[in-house]
Amino acid sequence: MEYELRLDHDWLWIGLPAELDHYQAEQIREAVKEKMQEGYVKYVVFDFEKTTLMDSSGIGLIAGRYRTLAVRGGQVYVSNVSENMKRVLTLAGLYRIVTPWEEVVTAGTEG
Repeated sequence: MEYELRLDHDWLWIGLPAELDHYQAEQIREAVKEKMQEGYVKYVVFDFEKTTLMDSSGIGLIAGRYRTLAVRGGQVYVSNVSENMKRVLTLAGLYRIVTPWEEVVTAGTEG
């Protein structure tokens, strides 16, 4: 298992694998579904620290969690996104539905 899930109150942190392909996306999707049944999840953070490659299945994974959380008033965040992955997320239009975690942390320390 190359990914990691951590449930903390209503936050689910997902450490993504180096390559987020169809197989990995399906594995993560099922694991996330189980975690969301364990407890109420309102916020999800996808951590891209190790991720260097993502195909359309990864984009679908993120968009799907957004749809699930949107009805709960929740939010999806992305963290540790490399420049290469930023391009992928931008081209896929995901920055319209996700928020960079670093922006939240920075905003929380200002003022």
